[in-house]
Amino acid sequence: MNKRIFTFGLLVVLVSGIAFSQQFTLAVIPDIQSYTNHNAQKGVWGYPLNNMDMLMAQMEYIRDNTVANGGTIAFAVQEGDLVDNRSMFSSEWRDASRALMLMDGLIPYLVVPGNHDSDRWSRIDRSIPFQSVGWSTFKKYFGNESPHFKDKKWYGGSYNDGMDSWSILTVEGQRILFLALELETPDDALEWAQSVIDMHKGIPTVVITHEYLTVGARDRENPEYLAFGNSRNRLYANGNSPETVWNKFISKNDQIFMVLCGHSYLDNGEGEGIRIDVNDYGHKVYAVLANYQGRREIDNSIVTRRNLIDSADGWFRLMHFDIAKSRVRVQTYSPYLDRYETDADSDFTINFDFDWKKRFPAINFQYVYSSLGKFLSSF
Repeated sequence: MNKRIFTFGLLVVLVSGIAFSQQFTLAVIPDIQSYTNHNAQKGVWGYPLNNMDMLMAQMEYIRDNTVANGGTIAFAVQEGDLVDNRSMFSSEWRDASRALMLMDGLIPYLVVPGNHDSDRWSRIDRSIPFQSVGWSTFKKYFGNESPHFKDKKWYGGSYNDGMDSWSILTVEGQRILFLALELETPDDALEWAQSVIDMHKGIPTVVITHEYLTVGARDRENPEYLAFGNSRNRLYANGNSPETVWNKFISKNDQIFMVLCGHSYLDNGEGEGIRIDVNDYGHKVYAVLANYQGRREIDNSIVTRRNLIDSADGWFRLMHFDIAKSRVRVQTYSPYLDRYETDADSDFTINFDFDWKKRFPAINFQYVYSSLGKFLSSF
């Protein structure tokens, strides 16, 4: 028998004997502007709480439950709006950076800019109330040259000084591409994102961006009460709306199976849900919204001089992926309250409508060879 054929056959047999559970938890950190807000700290305008305590409880929970510390959290994403007052208070940026630094050296993570993270807002066009201008402060604290990402081996690459970025997580031979895109992603950034996809053909991809969905009328008879966002936050002439990003980019790349976003919420604090769209290949793409900045359970009775502050109550998302079973369990948890939220929008399971192995058959053979070595050494 040909030695190469025999070796390949042995490899197939042995690989089939290796168990791939391929389970991991993704921490999704929605808008944190209510925590870092300069005016939401004890003593400012008579405010009686330190909202930063809620963010620190969040980040300490993530830190303590990373894989490196014996937990299951292997990756984290932050969905934008790191601060509330743009570049007005450097303390907000320092606090956001300090909090996210608790993950440093433990897990890879990506951050996207939100409309509140611009240097300033402009009212040049009076029909558009919030136009974001300039990103130098975001780039200073969370750009590709910031301590969060500079020289990090897991940081795959970036565009526009870190406004857009990517990273790959490998879980027992299965690679997942996380692609972080700036809000209202302009054409040049979409071209860069396409080049990243082209470099990693066939790898299942999760897109993270600040604004993608908006909360519409709460009509439970209509499963698509989450609509594509349509606000215009940028002055870019070639900025794209979320629906245009879907049409130009997401729907045309079959390896993108999920989009994560924040930004949108209702006055009653509701800011979560899932919308499912079908791409050009007939596969479903699951868009998941989470933003809890409107929650006020903790400080609902507090009246400040400005009366403009929400506590957000410390909620964030834990997404438990089980690749072997083609599903992800989504949970919503507040370490500050030490409580899970269990309604249908907060605790649910996404059962993918495709066979993961058939749609994403790529195997990381470097991991396979390493596993084979361990497998063989056990005899």
